[in-house]
Parts: sequence; C-alpha cells; structure tokens
Amino acid sequence: MWDEYFTGKSVVVGGGSTGIGAAAVEQFARAGAHVVIADVADEIGTTLARSLSSKGNHAVYRHCDVSSEADVEGVFSWVDATYGSLDVLYANAGIEWTKDVRHTTLDEWQRVVDVNLTGMFLVCRAAMRRMCDQGFGSIVVTSSPHAIATVPDAGAYAASKGGAHALVRSLALEGAPYGVRVNGIIPGTIDTPMVRREAQASSDPEEQLARMASAHPLGRIGQPFEVAAAALFLASPLASFMTGSMVTVDGGLMSGLPAGPPLSYNN
Repeated sequence: MWDEYFTGKSVVVGGGSTGIGAAAVEQFARAGAHVVIADVADEIGTTLARSLSSKGNHAVYRHCDVSSEADVEGVFSWVDATYGSLDVLYANAGIEWTKDVRHTTLDEWQRVVDVNLTGMFLVCRAAMRRMCDQGFGSIVVTSSPHAIATVPDAGAYAASKGGAHALVRSLALEGAPYGVRVNGIIPGTIDTPMVRREAQASSDPEEQLARMASAHPLGRIGQPFEVAAAALFLASPLASFMTGSMVTVDGGLMSGLPAGPPLSYNN
C-alpha cells in the first residue's frame, strides 16, 4: 500500500542497521524508496543493504556517526549528489544508558547527549536545510516514554529524550512555512537488540522480558515493524496535516498509572 507514496523517493534512516531502524529501512525499500542506511554498525548495515538490493530494492549503506558533524554532512552531501533531493529523514539513532545521575560521569553524560540529542540535531539540521530550500519533506524522529515518565537510573537518557521532544516542536514550527513536517514516535518496549541487552543485564533475562511485557496493557512487548509502520505513515501524505505531533506506539503503556494488572469485573 505504501508504493504510491514512496516509489522513487529518497529516504535517509539514521540508526538503520538494527531494530526499529532496520524494520523501517525494509519497509521504505519495499515501498520503492531509495533508502540510505546511516549508521556505525558497518557490517550489519552493509549486509542489510546487500540483502534488500538482491531482491530488487534500492538500499545503500553509508557509515555515519550521528554525533559527528563531518559524518552527517558527508552522508547528506552524498544524497545531494546521488538523488538531487531529500524526501524523508527518519532520525532513529540512539543509545541506551542505565545509571543514576549521582554516579554518571561527565564523559558518560556527554556521550548519551551527543548521540541522542546532538546527533538528532545534526541530522535534522542537515535535512531541514535541504527540505526548506526545496519546499517539501518530512522528518520523523524516535523518542521514548522516558521523555515523559522515567525511572531513577536513566537520568542522562531521559534528559536526552526530553530534549528530542522539544526539538520536534521547534522544528515543526520552523519547517511549517516551507511545507516541511516534523513528527515523533514514542515507542513502548520493543523487541530490539537494545531491549535484549537490558534484559540480559538482569539476573533472569526471560523474567525481565516478561515483566516488561506485563507493563503494557496489551500484555506484550512490541515488534520493530509496528513502530516502522508508524514512521511510514507519518512520513507519507496520509499524515499531511500532522506536524509537531508525538505519536505513541506503546501498547497502552503511557495510558495508565502503575496500579498493577487489570481487574476482572463480572457483568
């Protein structure tokens, strides 16, 4: 169904080698887009691009540390030279960090902010410059529930994602006069390598995954393709009157207070 919206369009996916980003790369590519995977996971990203290309899709991998201004400008300059315009940016790159603020070093804090917030700023700035000049384009970013409600050991991560929310609002206002839309996605717990790493750090990884699932009213964790589908919707003309929005794809996670499992009622 997405082919009519994305065939021949140029799409950059930051953090596109694994997880949500890889699912978005696959869906954009299968919809006929020319997809650029911008990531630091060179081997995985190259393999993904090669696999999609072998099936007749258009996907290429470009090394890009989103916290590096030179890397970001290099990727977007390559897009200019190769495609002539940029239709969609999905700013999905991010890293997790689990430590309370009291024990977080400045270097640790800076690394999280560099990737999750400064990196988002750099790729969005590069896209905005091109999209505003050409008079069209859509930017989608991945945020987190931690921007709204967090836990005691996620200070740097929560702060970086809170900044992402503010950046979306600012960019939406900046881009609106030029026909550029900017929206964000707030995923719940999604079955990605990042979440698997978090679970593996616990004494009982399977039990930890079960606890994560039970926190969602739908009773499970999400799949990357479910978030990717929201990214395609927001990037498409179907969302033409949406900008500055933060869309939850969270199985109901942010809808309720932590009051335990649902009660059973007899009618």
